[in-house]
Amino acid sequence: KAVVSTQSTGDPELTLIQGFIITGSYIPRDHPTAPSSRTADIGGTAMSFSKEDESTFVVGAESGLVLKCSTLSTELPLDKGIKIQFRSPITLVYNSHNGPVYDMDFSPAHRNLFLTASTDGTIRLYNTLQPKPFQVLEPVSGYVFGVQWSPSRPLVFAAATANASLLIYDLKKSRVGPVLQVPVNQTKSPCYSLAFNTRSDTLCTGDSKGTVKIWKLSQGLSSQVRNEAKMLERIAASSYE
Repeated sequence: KAVVSTQSTGDPELTLIQGFIITGSYIPRDHPTAPSSRTADIGGTAMSFSKEDESTFVVGAESGLVLKCSTLSTELPLDKGIKIQFRSPITLVYNSHNGPVYDMDFSPAHRNLFLTASTDGTIRLYNTLQPKPFQVLEPVSGYVFGVQWSPSRPLVFAAATANASLLIYDLKKSRVGPVLQVPVNQTKSPCYSLAFNTRSDTLCTGDSKGTVKIWKLSQGLSSQVRNEAKMLERIAASSYE
């Protein structure tokens, strides 16, 4: 299930305002990762809301499914027995990963682009309007647990991996590999999560030992370059080719 809650100023309690349920009902039968049963629940493992359209969000599943969803959906699940207050949010089914999707992130600079990270060892770049990813990166032989766009550089994003690496990509310099790879620890403990600081040139990582580290980015990786947004627009346009 996916639920949307709100919180009033000064009120510590969250109020449920919308509920959605994701089942096999709206997954095409011929889809490679379609559940065997139409009534089967789909276990969500990641979610990201569009930065420009608050009604649009994507969901990643433990089966590898990548789904576009909408809070404006009025569709009821096709399965009997589902409470009517829970609606089906699915509007598009994308080509799947070959393993659970652990993280996903909408671009803050382009409304149609989002990244996904999976245990199949790939990072994928999708256009919300196309079912196939138009860029597939294979940075490591192991799992990729986290991925996030830079809030200040439209062409930069970072990834966290099972082999204890922090990867920084700059699509202006390379569409193939990271421009920087940093070990987050010396014990090879998996790096599970990362997050950019929206107010400074830093990002943080968290590993399996519970260690959180703050990393300072160079000016080249944190200061937007000329025409960078237009470059990202051209990359997005290439997804239609």
